[in-house]
Amino acid sequence: MKKLLMVVPLVILLCFTFGCQQGEEVAEEEKAVQEEPKEVMALAQERQAIAETNIKFGEVFSSGDAAALASLYTEDAWLISQTGDMFKGREGVEAFWAGAFQMGMKEVVLTTVDVMRMDDMVGEFGKADLTIKPEGQDEIKDVGKYLVIWKKAADGTWKLYADIMF
Repeated sequence: MKKLLMVVPLVILLCFTFGCQQGEEVAEEEKAVQEEPKEVMALAQERQAIAETNIKFGEVFSSGDAAALASLYTEDAWLISQTGDMFKGREGVEAFWAGAFQMGMKEVVLTTVDVMRMDDMVGEFGKADLTIKPEGQDEIKDVGKYLVIWKKAADGTWKLYADIMF
């Protein structure tokens, strides 16, 4: 009987302790649910801005203007081609696209598959439908995938910081 009297307060104490912890967990979950719509809304706005920039990217790509295309990237951008070649800065990006246009790249349509927030940047995974028309040859259709890390510029526009093609 003495043991039972010692165990009862211990059980009550344990129940009280675990009950309070569950209350804190529920409060944290409720707070996260309340904050989620703001984050989802912001990500939707960023996704829309990226979609608009991707349309502009396709339009500039079709013009064959490597300098204009490079202007959509940050000054300190990185571009990693499908072959693994790395190009640094806007000048490097421009050189890559100038070479691609010389090889006959004519058109690209970018389709976003998913976006995710990464601190003050946004990551985008997508698909690229390419049209290539080498001089004196038939048109070639190709499909690629990409991962882009976007940075927000001082003027509020989103620019490509890292463009990884695969």
